Amino acid sequence: MQFLYILRRNSNMQFAKPLAITLSIFLMMSVIALTFPAEAQSNTKTQIELGIKKSDNPSSSTTSGDPQFALPAIVRVGETVNVYGRLFQIEGKAISGLANAEVKLIDVFNSVSSPVLLSKATTDDQGYFMFEWVVVAKPYEQLGVYKLQEGIGSKDGITLQILGKYDGDSDHAASTSRGYVVELRPLRFTINVSPDKQIYSVGEVAKVEVTFKNPAGEFIDPDTLEIFFNSIRISPTKIDVGSYFFITPSLTEKIHSITVIADKEEYLKENIFASVVATAKLDVAVTIQSMLDQDEYGVGDLVEVTGDVRPAVAERPVLFEVRNPNGNVYNSGQAFPTEDGTFKYQFKLGGTRAIPGKWTLTTTYLAQQTRSTFDVGAIPTKFMRINVESPETVDQNSDPVGEGALGTPIGIQSTLVNSENRAITLTYIVKVTDSEGLTLMVSWIKGSVGSGMSLKPTIFWIPETSGSYSVDIFVWDSLDNPMPLSSPTKISINVV
Repeated sequence: MQFLYILRRNSNMQFAKPLAITLSIFLMMSVIALTFPAEAQSNTKTQIELGIKKSDNPSSSTTSGDPQFALPAIVRVGETVNVYGRLFQIEGKAISGLANAEVKLIDVFNSVSSPVLLSKATTDDQGYFMFEWVVVAKPYEQLGVYKLQEGIGSKDGITLQILGKYDGDSDHAASTSRGYVVELRPLRFTINVSPDKQIYSVGEVAKVEVTFKNPAGEFIDPDTLEIFFNSIRISPTKIDVGSYFFITPSLTEKIHSITVIADKEEYLKENIFASVVATAKLDVAVTIQSMLDQDEYGVGDLVEVTGDVRPAVAERPVLFEVRNPNGNVYNSGQAFPTEDGTFKYQFKLGGTRAIPGKWTLTTTYLAQQTRSTFDVGAIPTKFMRINVESPETVDQNSDPVGEGALGTPIGIQSTLVNSENRAITLTYIVKVTDSEGLTLMVSWIKGSVGSGMSLKPTIFWIPETSGSYSVDIFVWDSLDNPMPLSSPTKISINVV
C-alpha cells in the first residue's frame, strides 16, 4: 500500500507551524542564525546590523556588533527589551548611516513569509535606532501550539528567531540583519495540590486544597479554573485570593486522579495531575518488596514492576503511582497479588509527560507504602516498534532520483517495517530544512501497518530555491501522542 501526499510550502504553512516547533524542542534540534535571501535590486545597497549603539560620547567611536548591546539569549513575558542597531547605505566603497528610515524587529521562527512584527523604530540622522520591544506571550494563532512537550526546556521556553528588517524604498534596497535565536519564557503559575492526608481509609472523604502563585510567590487567581476528580468535573470553593478547596465523594480502594487546568492571560496554560490514595487497613504488620526491571529507561520503553507482599489478602489490590520529575502524576493503577503474594505491573513511557530526569514509583498495599526511584534519560529505548528502511528521494512515478529540480515535486519515501506481533497505527513525518537551519516544510501522513508487514509512505516537497537541504524523517504514534516508534532518520537533497 502506498501513500501519496503533496504539500506546497506556502499553502499549508499554517499546518506546518505547530509541528515545526514541537519537533524542534521535543527532538532537541538546534536552530542556527539565518539570513534572508538577497534581493536583486539596482538601487543603493543597504545593510542593517543589530548590536550597535550610538556612543554617548561624540568623540569616541562605536563598536560594531558589540555583544553587550545584542539581543539577550532569554526574554520574559512582560519585560521591555531595548534592541540597538544601525542601518547603513553602501555606495561603492562609501558606507554611511541611512537617516529617517523605518526599520522593524521581526520573529520568523514559524514562517519567513509571514513574520511576527515585534517593534518598529526610525533611524536618526546617522542611521542609529533603538527598538523598544515589549515582550508578550506568543499568540495562539501564530504559534499553533502554546503548551509544548513538557520538559527538555520547552514548557519553560519557546524559541524565537529575531531579525532586524528594512523594507527599502525607491532609492534603497531592502535588507535584513543576521538572525538571533532567543528563548521566550512565558509567565507560569506555581500550583500546589494538597490533600489533607497522605492515605485514606476506604469510605472516607478527602479535603483537597489548591493554591496558585505568580513567579514572585504572590497568591494569584487564574482567569479560568477547571478541576476534575476521577474525570468528573467538580466545583471548588474559594477560600481567598489564589486559594481554593473541594471535598471528594466517598473514596473506594484505588488511586483517585485529580486534574487541575488553569489559565490566565499572558500565562502558560497549566495542566497539573495529582492523586488521592485510599486503601483498606489491617491491624497486622504488612511488608512490601517492589522492584523495577532496570534503573534507567529511554522514552518509549516499557517499565515492569515486580515484587511481593506479606501477608497477601484476597481481593486487596497493590496500588501503584508514578510521578515524573516535575511532580506530575504520570501513571497510576493496580495489580492483585497471587496467593503467594507476588505481583507484576507494567506501564509505557510515552506522551508529553514522559520527560528525562528522576522519577518516583510509590507502591501501596493495605496502608503501607514503599518508594523507589528510576531515571529516564536519552538512552536508546529497549525496542523500536517500527524500522525505517531505505529512505530515498523519488519522482511522481516512485522512481529514484538523484538531484531535485526547481519547481518539480520531490518525494521523500521510506519503507516502514512493523516488528511487532500486532498492527500499529502511526504518523510518518518529514521535515525539510535549508543550509541555514530554517524549517521550510513539515508534513505528515497517518497510516497503519499489520504485523510483519511494511508500507511505503511518500511525502512530496516542491523546492523553490536551489541548494542543499536536510530531510529529517520521524515515525510517531500520533501528533497528540508524540511517542517515537522509530529512531530519527536523516537524508540530504541537492536541488539544482
